[in-house]
Amino acid sequence: MDRYTVEVLQGNQSGSRHSRRRHDRISLGENRALDWGQQESDIDLLPQSPLALVDVLSLEGGFLDLLPEASDTDSDSTESRPALPERSRKDRCNLQTRHDASELLRRCKKILVENALIKDKGDRQLYLAAGFISWPDAKQTNIRQRAPILLFPALLVRIPDQQRYEIRLTGDSAEYNQALVMHAEQRFAVQLPDHDPGKPLSVFFEQLAEAIKDIPPLALEYETALGSAALIHSSGNSSQEIRLPDIPTRFDVALAMSITGNKSLEQLSAVLQLIPDYNQPDATHNEATASETTGTQTAARITLPETNVASLRKYAARLAAEGLDHVEFRQLTALPDLIGKWTRSVSSGLNCKTLREVLRLPDLSARELIRLAGIIELIDKAPSSLEQFGHGDLCYANSTIQLRRAQHQAKLIEDELAALQEHFILDKVPGKSQLLSLMSELGENLEHDPELVGASYFNARRQFMEFSVAKPANLTSEHRRLLSQLAKVMRFRELFVNNTEYRAALGPGYKGLRTDWEKLRMTGEYARELSTVLESETIASQIIRNWKDFRATYSVELHVLLGAADACRRLLGVVGTRWQSQSVTSLLVHAQLIASRLSEWRNSYGPVENHADKTPAMVLSSFSGRSRDDMVVENQVDETRERINRQLQDGEIHREQITDTLKWLLAASQTATELDMDIDAIVEHLQIA
Repeated sequence: MDRYTVEVLQGNQSGSRHSRRRHDRISLGENRALDWGQQESDIDLLPQSPLALVDVLSLEGGFLDLLPEASDTDSDSTESRPALPERSRKDRCNLQTRHDASELLRRCKKILVENALIKDKGDRQLYLAAGFISWPDAKQTNIRQRAPILLFPALLVRIPDQQRYEIRLTGDSAEYNQALVMHAEQRFAVQLPDHDPGKPLSVFFEQLAEAIKDIPPLALEYETALGSAALIHSSGNSSQEIRLPDIPTRFDVALAMSITGNKSLEQLSAVLQLIPDYNQPDATHNEATASETTGTQTAARITLPETNVASLRKYAARLAAEGLDHVEFRQLTALPDLIGKWTRSVSSGLNCKTLREVLRLPDLSARELIRLAGIIELIDKAPSSLEQFGHGDLCYANSTIQLRRAQHQAKLIEDELAALQEHFILDKVPGKSQLLSLMSELGENLEHDPELVGASYFNARRQFMEFSVAKPANLTSEHRRLLSQLAKVMRFRELFVNNTEYRAALGPGYKGLRTDWEKLRMTGEYARELSTVLESETIASQIIRNWKDFRATYSVELHVLLGAADACRRLLGVVGTRWQSQSVTSLLVHAQLIASRLSEWRNSYGPVENHADKTPAMVLSSFSGRSRDDMVVENQVDETRERINRQLQDGEIHREQITDTLKWLLAASQTATELDMDIDAIVEHLQIA
């Protein structure tokens, strides 16, 4: 192990995956699985084949020294570069960058600072990308998209004594870019070979080259890159970078939101393909007129008391399109009134003092409301130290790490002071300035013959004996060394006590060396448990910050919150659990819309007593193949066309808006399909718009 001092910052600590919202992670722009572009904090490397680094990449804990770009005045000799520790060439290699020394230091510091702000696991990880596969961009063929092949997790390490940085491979296995594998198979119909860490890297790249040699758009690039990204292997769309088309000028957000509705991505694509072209005024007018006429005839027909198979299937398709295929027909009559009752109960919970005034959480999600109403036992077992030491940041996983680090540093300082108690009476040690002056006086006199020392020496000896345990008659260089050690420890203690980072993260419970670490640890563990139960560090932080008021109002309004949570569960049971991650306000709006549609359809379709025990899913399951999905899509197309025609006739929207909106939705659905997203990606993009 090296004997020089290092400072390591990884920035990928564990934390709640719900502590940051999805659009926060997207805004970081770090998931570059299919397009590794240059970012400001990336370290730009000179072209270098990963095969040249194969020895380092194949070892656990290899080292790569970051070197600035040699200027014209620099020689190629190692005399102009900082001395590096001697190692075998198999575990260390140089990475030549395109930056001069000052720019390289700036970028390294930027990476350290950015990673220090990350609290969620996987939000940022430093990678060494080995090898790329590129292809022409879909819109600009002169630009190529580059996807990394293998990504080696790395640490950025600062060597303070030598003013340089190095890369340490963490020893974890290289991550094979599965997004690239899927993209190559879906878009280019090529199966990339599996990566076996046990085989040589050169063999793997030969297999890659062989696999894509007959695919002209694809090219294998033997290059390396260094930069931060979200975890490439993360599942789901939460870490997928949204790259949807830009919103056009003539775009109607309300129309787009109404068209997306509760559709899946596949259903949205099908509906958009079947909607007529509204660029043709005559055809659109005829379509609107025909739709109005047939709509009247259809309404007259389906209000007949008899229930035939066609109308029942149509009714079931409408219910399934709204996610109500699990509700029995017998429940539909009372459901609008029940939804009204449940929404009123949830609204009462949102307007209670606990949420409105104490926590001030207007964007509470349905899941968060339900969990918040069920923590009474956790509140009852709160430690007594919470009122004294409670601090909002204790709820964050990063603060737990800060607490451990602070306690460890305190232990080191206390050990140093304990060792010095053998020589000094610490309570009588003078201030830092007086201590440094004393060291200076001793340093000047100890260099001369003892017979030539002056009054300053005797003054220094007198001061030394006031807080010395041994009280020596003569002072030697050893005494001055002990004084130097004492001054250093006292300085460390001063910095530790005044550490603003610890004070900000740990709150009033942090009191330097006088900190009651056990109480602070118990308080922090409780805060973290609260975050885990709520699945939200943000809400837990608000509770701890307003603990006294929260506990008082929560106990009084518990019955209101429990009623709201129960009503919220019932609403989710009707409209679907996918709404549990949405805000409670959005859930209430959607539930009220469902209630109004159910009332409208009840008047249109009439009673269905003969099928009261069935659900729409049971009715639609009687059709074979894709007839159920086709019926749902057909119904969605009819509703969309009727809505657009009605708005067009009433003058609420112009043809250009309809055309641009439909074109954007079609392009966005195609992009989302290519990037393996879901409909939520488009909905969130529309909400931002």
